[in-house]
Amino acid sequence: MDPWIRTEEDRELVKWTGELATLLATRAEAYDREGTFVHEQIDLLTQAGYASLTVPKELGGRGCNLRQLLLAQERLAEGDASTALVMGWHLGITLSLAATHAWPDDAYRAFCEEAVAGRAMINACASEPETGSPSRGGRPTTTAKRVPGGYSINGRKTWATGSPIITHILVTAAIADEDSVGEFLVHGGSTGLSVEESWDSMSMRGTGSHTLVLDNVFVPDERLLDTMTSGRKSKRGGDGGGWLLHIPATYLGVANAARRFTLDFANTYAPNSLGGPIATAPHVREKVGQLEVERATARTLLFATAMRYDEASLADRMEMRADLGLAKYVTTNAAVRIVDLAMRIAGGQSILRSLPLERYYRDVRAGLHNPPMDDMTLAMLADSALQGRR
Repeated sequence: MDPWIRTEEDRELVKWTGELATLLATRAEAYDREGTFVHEQIDLLTQAGYASLTVPKELGGRGCNLRQLLLAQERLAEGDASTALVMGWHLGITLSLAATHAWPDDAYRAFCEEAVAGRAMINACASEPETGSPSRGGRPTTTAKRVPGGYSINGRKTWATGSPIITHILVTAAIADEDSVGEFLVHGGSTGLSVEESWDSMSMRGTGSHTLVLDNVFVPDERLLDTMTSGRKSKRGGDGGGWLLHIPATYLGVANAARRFTLDFANTYAPNSLGGPIATAPHVREKVGQLEVERATARTLLFATAMRYDEASLADRMEMRADLGLAKYVTTNAAVRIVDLAMRIAGGQSILRSLPLERYYRDVRAGLHNPPMDDMTLAMLADSALQGRR
């Protein structure tokens, strides 16, 4: 029994997501081998209504809170991690917009209507070749120059997960002749917007995390949704960023898939040198025990943090940044160790491409490079401790 499934609604959600994950799993290996974007997988999910998971119920969605989102994402990633990560960014940002009211009401309602209809997919694209991750504070080299009726945007955005199908792209750009950075809503298909197919990674190969090229893309005034100056957080950051826990939930799902495969393998693989399944060997049983410790610890911290977040006010959520970073750090690193233990249990066969463990190993490594990165979390925790706040 899963202690984090609390209601009948939760049970129905996880069962439904599990059925979707099973369908995704049939094609996951092919997308990984080909390194192509998971178009069919996303189509399956949008047609099933998964894209409206965090749209408020009053706007036609399922109205999931953070804990429920993590339950769904963890289960979905067991079927296909790349697809889960693409959906996680969309669902997380949608959840954040509902909490922060960062957009004008009519713009948010229009977006939600499209998401419920399966026609909208959102992501924030801020990383750049020159600045790296926006979490490290660099000023964007992408520029927005004022023109009649709006802005002309020029620049390149890397690591744009889901780039082949994003319809609502949140782009950060330095506003020319001002000491401010704007967040602009750029619609997919805009004139001057193109996708450079640069994604060639060992991990999460189906995410389509290509480079977006903006060449004099016009954005009307009303699609400048926020402006940030030095020391000022964005409107979307007003909820403490708990939605980013979709990231560790996804990588925990990868670890769950590795665990499930390896437990089956240990119970059935019986080399004649042993005289029975390897699950009977003491050193294998010890590794299984270590794996269970890692998984239980990670899930407890992740879901307990999500529950605290769901129950907190917006002001209290802003005070949870260190705890949210801790949950990501512990869960993602545990997921890496779980997959490593699974491969040690399976032995040399784990590196063969005929088994899924090598794919899980490659995919789970990517979590270390999603925000917040480990060094930033450790620095934040150290500051908090040294200043007597923990």
